[in-house]
Amino acid sequence: MKSFSATIGRIGTENAFAVGPEITALTKKGYDIVKLTIGEPGCPIPKDASKAAIESLKKNQTHYTPTAGLDSLREKIAAYLTVTRKVTYKKEDVVLAPGGKPVIAGTILILVNPGDEVIYPTPCYPIYESIVDFVGAKAVPVLLQEELGFRFDIKELKKKVSKKTKLLILNSPSNPTGGVLGTDDLKEIALLANKYDFYVLSDEIYSRMVFGKGFESVRYKANMLPIAPSIATQPGMGKRTIILDGFSKTYAMTGLRVGYACSKNKSFMDKFLTLAINIWSCLPQPFMAAAQASLGKDQKEAQRQMALYQKKRDVAVGMLNKIKGVRCHLPEGSFYLFVNVTDVVKRLKLKNSEELRKYLLTYDKKAKKGVAVLTRNHFGRSLKNEREEYIRLSIAGNLADIREGISRIKEAVERK
Repeated sequence: MKSFSATIGRIGTENAFAVGPEITALTKKGYDIVKLTIGEPGCPIPKDASKAAIESLKKNQTHYTPTAGLDSLREKIAAYLTVTRKVTYKKEDVVLAPGGKPVIAGTILILVNPGDEVIYPTPCYPIYESIVDFVGAKAVPVLLQEELGFRFDIKELKKKVSKKTKLLILNSPSNPTGGVLGTDDLKEIALLANKYDFYVLSDEIYSRMVFGKGFESVRYKANMLPIAPSIATQPGMGKRTIILDGFSKTYAMTGLRVGYACSKNKSFMDKFLTLAINIWSCLPQPFMAAAQASLGKDQKEAQRQMALYQKKRDVAVGMLNKIKGVRCHLPEGSFYLFVNVTDVVKRLKLKNSEELRKYLLTYDKKAKKGVAVLTRNHFGRSLKNEREEYIRLSIAGNLADIREGISRIKEAVERK
């Protein structure tokens, strides 16, 4: 048979999902595995959202919808973004998508030609790198540094920018590190974007998951919402920035697949809508009804979860830093911990953090128990100058599982 296309041979994957079958196979063998892997909120969606979805189904709203999304939902998203990003958005600036990945892929497909340079943070959500490779662009990673709170070194970023730079990808708060870019960082980045004439894809899916007193709170209807600063707020960036956001993380709607792209760049949004028509047609109306209800006046349920994530972060970081050879930075955002295990790897005479992950998964073969984590290699290609070893823990689940999982890590690494 004839071979597949050369293009498809360049695409990568989300390696984190490959761990799932491994865990399932061990569970079938009788292992008790505590999973601290996928960023799956351990809470139900808001009650009003559930009611809205059910009511939509009762009304038989299961037919085609407008490709861009329901006007009523787009209007609510635009109003929400206007308040939280301090840029005046209209419904025409918003197009719905089945999750965040189509926004990543769509943005890169629309903007980037083969040979163009795309700068992105690393460690990173691996789909950035995958789609850049897929389109034949040049991937230009910039290391997020632990000593800077897992932020860019702006001097290093400036060295990577050139006339060939077409797109810069930002993810703040970050998956997997929890790092958050400050306003000063964003000012510097905006100056670079305007000077070198490149676009910015700003992945802000964790924008509401920020902790501590260093973040501004904005008034959204009857609520005060702490939120991470956005590059779109900076001068000249409204038309250069494509915001990626959605309902998966803040509102625990991971399975409903309701994300969106937003930009003041009308030409880009027209192209994004055309891409949507070609690829996914539309989103299910019951799921959009749930999303619309979640943007209601009362944000107490969502904010209660944000407070719980901070509590889980504090407990988990405290426990981890008591383990011999482990160092865990206190992240300012998201529900992930990027844990430095360099000393553990050396002490246990392991090759790298991937060998540590495999050991943790079945560390107690007699009692048939283990703990599942992810590692640095699940989040983009490592750079030559990287010397530290990391594992990533998700603290999105319930606190009891997080405590148990970290207790098992401690037992596993200190028993040798």
